[in-house]
Amino acid sequence: MTEKDLTRPLRDFIAPVRTTIHIEHTVEEALRYLRNKHITDEIIYIYVVDEERKLIGVVPTRRLLLAEPNTPITEIMSSRLVSLKGDQTLQNAMEFLESHHLLALPVVNDKNHLLGVIDVGLYLEEKVDVATARRCADIFQIIGLYIEEGKRPSPWRSYRSRMPWIFCNMFGGFACAVISRVFEIVLAKVLLLAMFIPLVLTLSESISMQSMTQSIQLLKKTNRTWKYTLGSLFREWHVVALLAITSGVIVGSVSLLWRDGIRPGFVIMFGIMISVYITATIGSVVPLIVHARKWDPRVAAGPVVLMFADVLTTLFYLSLGTWWLL
Repeated sequence: MTEKDLTRPLRDFIAPVRTTIHIEHTVEEALRYLRNKHITDEIIYIYVVDEERKLIGVVPTRRLLLAEPNTPITEIMSSRLVSLKGDQTLQNAMEFLESHHLLALPVVNDKNHLLGVIDVGLYLEEKVDVATARRCADIFQIIGLYIEEGKRPSPWRSYRSRMPWIFCNMFGGFACAVISRVFEIVLAKVLLLAMFIPLVLTLSESISMQSMTQSIQLLKKTNRTWKYTLGSLFREWHVVALLAITSGVIVGSVSLLWRDGIRPGFVIMFGIMISVYITATIGSVVPLIVHARKWDPRVAAGPVVLMFADVLTTLFYLSLGTWWLL
């Protein structure tokens, strides 16, 4: 596949679809209809069309085989499917295949008539074993590599896309410097707090990035519902609570070895607990917000999460120290 191929319209690449059934079929009629076609190719998806060959839905093969013979196709088909237009590019198709983890995509015209299908196996150098691909994400990583190779942005374009997020990190650093200046009295009086700032920031950054990674992995799941998303977030917050408590107790206990008293140790302990939990929560939510704004969470979420982690951790940590120790 060349870079030029990625910009060509899909109509130049689509393959005919033989695995179509009629919307008025029953399961028994649909199976008989498919048998009479003498299909020799591997069946990936079965598409449902009407009399005008308009695409209506898709039927999973397993559901078709296991349903009762008299069941109408409308009861087992899914009308939620991803399709592409014939004038879209091959790059669009491969990006959809990668992001939705699909092995094929139907291609329709402006009136939703089924034109053909884009099969992922047509664009890989080696033969794709579909049965294996259903259990393995490697095929989609390969597609992602092909997409990136085809894009090849110029250095200036790469600079413009990445520099704004570097500015985001700079802003976080400047904000932390301002916060430290505001709380310079407590830092000068309790030197132990200043000594532990790098460790407190490292813990907040590390755990918030772990939570961010979990959310990015969550975004890769297909057919993700709000209920599933919230359940995953609540599970992550339970884990973060345990990490925050463990980290705070360990670091706070070690700080007592400096013999500056128990109160600075409590400030360090609770400062870690509070800042870690808050920043990790932000790390879980930011990728979802970035994804909703149609930005790439892998690029944008990291700098944003780190900025919030640094600023909020510094603010909570020094505010708690000022309130408790002065």
